Amino acid sequence: MSHLTGTDRAQLNMFPLSMDEMVAQENPVRVIDLFVIRFDFVKLGFNHSLAAGEGRPPYLPADLMKLYLYGYLNRIRSSRKLEKECERNIELIWLIKGLRPRYHTIADFRSKHAVQIKNFFREFVALLKGWDLIEGKLIAIDSVKLRAQNARKNNFTEDKINRQVEYIDKKINDYVAALDENDKAENGDRKLDVEKIKKQIETQQQRRKKYEALSEELKQSGHDQVSTTDKDARSMPVNHNQIDVSYSAQVATDAKHSLIAHFENTNTTDRKALAHVAAETKNVLEKDSIEALADKGYHNGEQLDACAKNNITTYVAVPGAPRNSEIPTPVYYGEKFIYDNEKDCYTCPEGKTLTSNGEWYKKNNGSKYEVLVKHYKTRACKTCPVKSLCTRNKNGRLIERSQFAPAVEANSKRITAEKEKYALRQQIVEHPFGTIKRQWGFDHVLMKGLKKNEAELGLIFSVYNLRRILSILSVPELKKRLVGAFLNFILPWRSLMHHSSKSFFQFYSAPPLLLSPF
Repeated sequence: MSHLTGTDRAQLNMFPLSMDEMVAQENPVRVIDLFVIRFDFVKLGFNHSLAAGEGRPPYLPADLMKLYLYGYLNRIRSSRKLEKECERNIELIWLIKGLRPRYHTIADFRSKHAVQIKNFFREFVALLKGWDLIEGKLIAIDSVKLRAQNARKNNFTEDKINRQVEYIDKKINDYVAALDENDKAENGDRKLDVEKIKKQIETQQQRRKKYEALSEELKQSGHDQVSTTDKDARSMPVNHNQIDVSYSAQVATDAKHSLIAHFENTNTTDRKALAHVAAETKNVLEKDSIEALADKGYHNGEQLDACAKNNITTYVAVPGAPRNSEIPTPVYYGEKFIYDNEKDCYTCPEGKTLTSNGEWYKKNNGSKYEVLVKHYKTRACKTCPVKSLCTRNKNGRLIERSQFAPAVEANSKRITAEKEKYALRQQIVEHPFGTIKRQWGFDHVLMKGLKKNEAELGLIFSVYNLRRILSILSVPELKKRLVGAFLNFILPWRSLMHHSSKSFFQFYSAPPLLLSPF
């Protein structure tokens, strides 16, 4: 049996058919094509949505958006690689109709349209909500750390700067001491290259000035660290306490199909993020109330209280009680003291009542976030036989109750009573993270700055949602929905635009401004 062989290149005719016939009807690239024309790029605020009256004609934003969605869907993020794909990739040639934008045009579209790309993502979420693929009742909130374009060696804290300055001072002192020894020696014993050492001292002095400038910049910024390559990037734990200079993307995922409903790019920890992210998600989904799941990194009384006041029911894991050196035995830890809301008092494990004078005190525990607390105590501590087991404070046991305690306690009760609901958190929110970081390899961002990287996150999460609904609905069903929505908008305008004799595909070639369904 002979082998399969190719055709003689001199006789090979690769294009007997049209370009449209070379792209299969089941190809996801056709979904991208139908999907993008649903959006009004003028309304979304994209530059060049309307061509200027003079100068070189710009590219349509819709075509560049198609290019990026196709690229991210196929793990191609680099503008230079996308430029090459426009020349050799049949699917892309079909998708953007043979256009060949240069890499800087492609890169500028992403870097200059952060707000617009996020608006695009939000319109996509509204579409998914309209199709009942996003329910908006239960969401899971978590953060994903993506490495920034800033090496760890180019990130500085005050301690790191001080260590470098100390090292430089030691080097300078060593050089000066060597020069002194060299001066004291007899002419025949002088072996040092004095000019070379003086240059090394000058080099170290210049390095010292750099670190002094960094220290001043750190003080002026009010932050606890500074990055020199990407000013907005911050050093934070990435994986198993591994530290890297990164961004933290806060993501809210809907429980129904693990579709992403909202995201925000941040450079801070999760501790102060819950209320804002949950509220923004509620607004985006246009809900009066939602339920939010989050891990213990989000547990913060102020945040839980803000959520409760905004009709957001939280299920946030409760961190383990910290060990208090003032409490000798676990039997008398704070959670063992029962609070009576009506009488505003606590009952200790020994049955004694702790009361408050009604005053609120400011407390920050060394943190910049102040809270108000009440103090509860009892005179019975003085004669209590187990006082030594309950507290080391000579004045007796003191219980502090925060102004946010009601919200914290309500959250804790829900976590205890509805363990099955909280158990859904990981499988909901970790699904997109596993897909994006593990399967696609998107564990870092390509641009610098919080705002610019919101554009990249918008593309990543838009493509994740698109890939997800392709799996949920299938290509034919998704095309059917997109074409149906397109025709529902276009058909009423046919008589006005005198296109009654044109086919759908001719009509489909019109500028996006005329095709917007919004």
